[in-house]
Amino acid sequence: CVPMLRDTIAHAIGRLFVSGIELDWNAILPGTHQVDLPTYAFQRERTWPAPAGHALLGGPVELAGSEDVVFTGRVSLRTHPWLADHVVAGSVLVPGTVFVELARQAGAHTGGERVADLVLSAPLVLPERAAVDLQVRVGDPGESGRRPVTVFSRADAPEWTQHAAGTLAPQRPDRPSPESRPPTAEPVDLDGFYDERAAGGFEYGPAFQGLTAAWRAGDEVFAEVSVPDTAGFDLHPALLDAALHAAFLFGLPERSVPLVWEGVSVYAAAGTSLRVRLTRTGTDTVSVTAANGAGEVVAEIAALTVRALPADHTAAAHDALYRLDWVTTNAVAARPAFVRADDLAAVGTVPDAVLVEIGGEGPVVPAAHTVAARVLGLVREWLAEPRFAAARLVFVTRGAVAGDDLAAATAWGLVRSAQAEHPGRFLLVDTDGTDASAAALPTAIGLGEPQVLLRDGDLEVARLARARATGEPHTWHGPVLITGGTGGLGRLVARHLVVEHGVRDLVLTGRRGPAAPGAAELVAELSALGAQPRVVACDVADRDAVTALLAEHPVSAVVHAAGVLDDGLVADLTPERLDAVLRPKVDAAWHLHELAGDLSAFVLFSSLAGTLGGAGQANYAAANAFLDALARHRRARGLPATSLAWGLWAEGMSETLTDAEARRLERAGVRALPDADALSLLDAALSTPDPLAVPARLDLAAFRAGGEPPHILRGLVRPTANRTAAPAAAPVRLEGLRGTKLTEALHDLVAEQVAVVLGHTGADAIDPAAAFTDMGFDSLTGVELRNRLGAASGLSLAATLVFDYPTPDALAGHLATLLGDPELGGPEAILAELDRLEKAVLESAVDGPAHQQVAARLDVFRTRWSAVASAPDDAAELDLDAATDTEMFELLDQELGT
Repeated sequence: CVPMLRDTIAHAIGRLFVSGIELDWNAILPGTHQVDLPTYAFQRERTWPAPAGHALLGGPVELAGSEDVVFTGRVSLRTHPWLADHVVAGSVLVPGTVFVELARQAGAHTGGERVADLVLSAPLVLPERAAVDLQVRVGDPGESGRRPVTVFSRADAPEWTQHAAGTLAPQRPDRPSPESRPPTAEPVDLDGFYDERAAGGFEYGPAFQGLTAAWRAGDEVFAEVSVPDTAGFDLHPALLDAALHAAFLFGLPERSVPLVWEGVSVYAAAGTSLRVRLTRTGTDTVSVTAANGAGEVVAEIAALTVRALPADHTAAAHDALYRLDWVTTNAVAARPAFVRADDLAAVGTVPDAVLVEIGGEGPVVPAAHTVAARVLGLVREWLAEPRFAAARLVFVTRGAVAGDDLAAATAWGLVRSAQAEHPGRFLLVDTDGTDASAAALPTAIGLGEPQVLLRDGDLEVARLARARATGEPHTWHGPVLITGGTGGLGRLVARHLVVEHGVRDLVLTGRRGPAAPGAAELVAELSALGAQPRVVACDVADRDAVTALLAEHPVSAVVHAAGVLDDGLVADLTPERLDAVLRPKVDAAWHLHELAGDLSAFVLFSSLAGTLGGAGQANYAAANAFLDALARHRRARGLPATSLAWGLWAEGMSETLTDAEARRLERAGVRALPDADALSLLDAALSTPDPLAVPARLDLAAFRAGGEPPHILRGLVRPTANRTAAPAAAPVRLEGLRGTKLTEALHDLVAEQVAVVLGHTGADAIDPAAAFTDMGFDSLTGVELRNRLGAASGLSLAATLVFDYPTPDALAGHLATLLGDPELGGPEAILAELDRLEKAVLESAVDGPAHQQVAARLDVFRTRWSAVASAPDDAAELDLDAATDTEMFELLDQELGT
C-alpha cells in the first residue's frame, strides 16, 4: 500500500514541480522522510508523464517483480457532471465508451495504443453523491507484445467489480483514408430521435445528444456529431457515444448497448465534432470510421458488437438492490407550535402539531399488537375530526428504528402507509432520549420530512441508496426451514436453494401442510432434484406449534416467508383486521427468533410497504416494519439476520396480489421483478452488511418525470432540469386560469388522472358523465385519484371525493369551486381562499415581532367578520381601517370580553 500511495502523491507533486511551482514540503509533510519526495516525484514524472485524458486516470504504478502496471482514478457526478446526462433504465450508467477510453489511456503508456479487443461484462451505475474508485490493470506483454487489460471499480465496498477485460496491442502504422459521403445517400429525418431513445429507456441529456445529421446508403450510415466540450480527451467518450447513436438507424433493437469492441484506434485529437461512417457488417455488428472537420481520420473501430437489453431490464440483477440510509441534514426549519397529548379528545386549541408518545411495554408479541391497535385508533380519530385537518399528528418513539423497541416499530410501518394515503397529515420521529435531541424536536417537526431520527441533537432523514453485494455468497447449511414453503414465494425459494446452493434437507411449513394445493407436486420435483423435502402443517404464529415443530425438525437456517394480506384504507381498518395480518408476521418471527436456537441464517421476507408505506396496506406495513426492526435487533446482538423488503415479483406473488393491486403498484413506480432476478437479488442481499435490504425494481424515470419524488427517494431521483427528452405527460396547468378556461382545464385534468388510475391509454376513454363506481373505482383507487388531483391542483381534498362527487363532470365542477374562481363565488370559494391563507401562514417562518403582527391581523380579521355577521347594521358599517383606537377597543371588548 505504501509504495502505491507514495507514487500517487509523487505524481501530484511531480506535476507541480515540473510546472515550476515551489512548495514548502516540510510544512506539508513534516518530519523525516525516507524519500526525497520532490526529486522522486520529478523522476517519476519524467518516466511516467500524466496520461492524455487525465480526467479519468492518474499516474501508473509498476508492480514489483513483473511488467504489470496499475492505473487508478476516481469518477463521480460531481467531478464528471457530464455523466449525469447518460441515464439508462432510470439510472446514471457509465457508457461503454468510458471503459474503452480507460483501456486506451492505460495502453498509451504501456506500448499498447490500440485496444485490440474489449468485452464489457457488468454495468457501472454511478451513485448520486459518492465517488467510485477506478482501477485499470495492464498485464505483462509476453512475447507477442500484447498486454491483457482489465477495468474494475468499487464504491463504498471492500470488493472490486470487474467491468471490462480485453487486450492492448501496438498501434498499426497505417491509417485508413477518409471516404466521402456518396451522392446517393438519403438524408434521415432526426426529428424526435432522442425522444424515441428516451421512450426506450435511454435518457440522453445535452452532453450526449450529439447526433445532428445523418444519411443512409444501403448498409452504410453517414453522420455528423458534436458535443459542447471535449477538454481533457483526445476523443471524448460523450462524442464517441454520440457517434454510435447513428447505429440505431440500421434498425438495431431499440435497447441495444455495446458488448464487444475490436480494433479501436485513436490517431489524433478529435475536437468537438466528427464526421462518421458506420458500416453494418453483421446482424448486430458495425464498423466505424471517424474524421475531424478537416477530413482527417482521427479514430476507427474495426468491429463493434451490440446486444439488446431484456425488455424488463432495469439493471435488475445489478441495480435493483437498495438499503435504507439515515442522512444527517442541516436544513433550517421553522419551529411550529405543538402540544403533547395522550388523548386527542382533550386537545383544546389545535396548534400546528400534536405529539403523542408511542412505546411498547411487557412481552414483545402482545405489546406489538397493543401498540399497533393504539396507533390505528389515533390515526382514525385524527382523520375523522375536522378540526385537526390543518395540523399534523406526530408519533414520537424511542428506539423503534434501531430495534430496541420492537413493539413501537409497528407504528412506523402503519403510519408510513397512513402518510401515503393522507400526505402531510402525519409525522414519525424516533429519538434517542438525550437532552440535545429533546431540544431539536421542534426543528424536526418543522423540517417538512415525513420521518426523522433524532440522534444526540442531529436530525437524520430517510433516503434509499443503492446497495452492493460486498461479501462472499452465503453458504447454506441444511436443514433449512421455509415458512410459507408451499406458497408461491416459498416454492421458488425452495427450488432455488436446491438447484443453486445444493441444499438437500428442507422443512416446508404451511397451515395446510401436505394438503396445500401443489404440495405433492413440489415434493416430487424437489425429490427429483436430489433433495429430501418434508412438508409439515404448522401455524407458526402459535408458539406451542413452533416449539413442537423445531423439536421434531431441528434446523440450521430459517427463511420466514409466511404472510397474509387484508388490504383496506387505514380509516376502514379494525383491530381485528390488524391482528389477523400481524400474527403470521410478528408472532411467528418472534417465536422463531426465540426458539430456533443457533442458526447460520435468519432470513425474513418483509415488504417494500413497510419501508415506503403503501396506500391500503397499513396493517401489512406494520407487520413488515416489525420484521425489519427484528433483523436490526438480532444483528445488534451478534445474531445472523437479514430482512428483505421485497418489491413486486412477476410470478411469485401472483397468489397474493390481484391484477388491480399489481397495476396500482406499477402506477406507484414499482415494477415487477422477474422471478429469476428476484432470486439472484436474494443471494446478493445476503452478502451485504446491512440487516435490511430492499430488493425492488423501482421506476426511477417515472418518479423523475412525475414532479417532486417522495422524500425517501430523493437520494436516487435527480432533477429533470438538464434533460431534454420529453417527460411523461404532465398534468394540465391551472395557473392563471379563470372562468370557462379554468373549468375546461379541470375537466381535462380529471379525465386525464382518471385514465391513469384506471390504466387507460388516454383521457378520451373517459365518459365525463359516467359514475366512478361503474368505472370500477373502489376506496383505494378513489384515494389514489384524490392524491393525484391534490398534487396537481394544490388543494386539500377529502378521501371520499369520488363518492361525494360521483362523476368526472361533478368532480371537475367541485374543484373549480374550491379553487375560488371569482366568477364562481360562494362560500366554498371563500373557504378555499382561507385554506390557501392558512397554508401560507402555517408554512411561513415568521418569528418575533413579525409573528405577533400576523397574529394581531388575524385576530382583527376574525373580529371584523364576527361583527359583520352578528352586530346591528350600524355596527356592521364600522370602517375598521379608519376606526379610532377607542372604537376598535370597544368593538373588541364586545366580541372578546374585556
